[in-house]
Amino acid sequence: MPDLPRILCQRPRKQSNGGSATLRDHSSAYRRLCATLIDDEPLCRYCRSEGRISPATLIDHIVALSVGGSNDRSNLAPACAYCNAAKAIVEQRFVARGYEVRDVMLEPELAGWIKKAQT
Repeated sequence: MPDLPRILCQRPRKQSNGGSATLRDHSSAYRRLCATLIDDEPLCRYCRSEGRISPATLIDHIVALSVGGSNDRSNLAPACAYCNAAKAIVEQRFVARGYEVRDVMLEPELAGWIKKAQT
C-alpha cells in the first residue's frame, strides 16, 4: 500500500479547482430565480449569439463562481448543456493557470464566452 498515507490508511481527498459546492446557492429563492430565467429566456444565450437555436436546459454563471462571479441575476445566463460544458473547460484552464480574478478579460477565449452572454 505505498500510495496510501499513514494516517488511518485513507486516501487523500481529491483536490478540485473551482465550482465548489460550498460556493453554490441551494436556496429556494435561487431555484425560483433560475426557473424564472428559463421561463423568460427559453433558448441558450450562447447559441443565439452565434445564430443557432437550442433550448436552454440549465443556468450558467457568466463569470464563474470559481473565478469571482456571483449568484446575482445579471451574472446568470440560460445555456444548453453543450455550451455550459465547453465554457467550463475554458474556465478550468483559466483557474489552473493561476490567473487573478481581475484578469478574466485578458484570457481571449474566456472573454469571448463572457461577451456572448452579455449580448
